[in-house]
Amino acid sequence: MSNITSRIIQIILWVLMAVTIVFAVLFYFGNLVEGTAGTRLEEPLITQTFLSYAYILFFIAAGITIIFSIINMIINPKGIKKGLIFLAGAVVVIVVAYLMADDTVLNLPYFTGKGNDPATLKYVDTGLFTAYFLVGLAFLAIIWSSVSRIFK
Repeated sequence: MSNITSRIIQIILWVLMAVTIVFAVLFYFGNLVEGTAGTRLEEPLITQTFLSYAYILFFIAAGITIIFSIINMIINPKGIKKGLIFLAGAVVVIVVAYLMADDTVLNLPYFTGKGNDPATLKYVDTGLFTAYFLVGLAFLAIIWSSVSRIFK
């Protein structure tokens, strides 16, 4: 990467960091939505704007990740095999999590909102089990890397 490209990327990252810090300060120390001050449900005035900014950053990051993954596959066709193996592993983890997930409706006497239906509960449970599996795999990878260094 050229020096000027590196410098431009660094400036963009610093600007994004500054904007994020401004949003965070306004979120925690800014004004509250009228009528929520002093209650259990205090809501910062900038909540929706902050969430929109987070969505924008997420979609930019996802788009860049997909674009550079495709470029990397074109440049390095041997990496496609590793990518497909990783994708197959991810599918196996998600399918196992889905099969373990429970869709039993919860007995919540005073709850009248949405989300307590079998489909939503099944997807949430799948996400939780997937997260548990990935955290477990991360710990195993950390332990493996530590132990394997001893025998080298």
